[in-house]
Amino acid sequence: MANVPLLLGASPAYVIDGRYDVLSHNPPVFELFPGLAATGDPPNLARWMFLAPEGRRTVVDWEVEARGLLARLRSIAAKHEGDPRFESLVDELREGCPEVRRWWRHYDVEPRHGGRKRPRGPDGEIIDYAYAVFHVAERPEQTLVVYATSGDAGV
Repeated sequence: MANVPLLLGASPAYVIDGRYDVLSHNPPVFELFPGLAATGDPPNLARWMFLAPEGRRTVVDWEVEARGLLARLRSIAAKHEGDPRFESLVDELREGCPEVRRWWRHYDVEPRHGGRKRPRGPDGEIIDYAYAVFHVAERPEQTLVVYATSGDAGV
């Protein structure tokens, strides 16, 4: 998928690949994930979650969310055994985060799915989001994720 900006109004939305590289996003994504832009080019949600201090500050249910992300990364990385891009990301996460070193050995796997997330906004207020996950038919490891608060239409 080309890096085309997503235009979904004020609802944060992004497309990621199997490594959690952000392939496309709209501006509200950087409000939802402060510091994400500093995680690489392209930005990477796994690095943000495990290595960026903003990840731990922002994600209210950090351990639950982090374990889920790691389980999903593991399930896709298993399909890419020997791929240096996946191996280097996993090595970087293991080196930089003690929880990744411990949890990777558990062999948890989990598919991507929708649900609810509770990030902490810049003012410290906790925001309750519902999010939906859509897999790109032509590229099954690419995923569109769209967030909405209870005040948004359709939630």
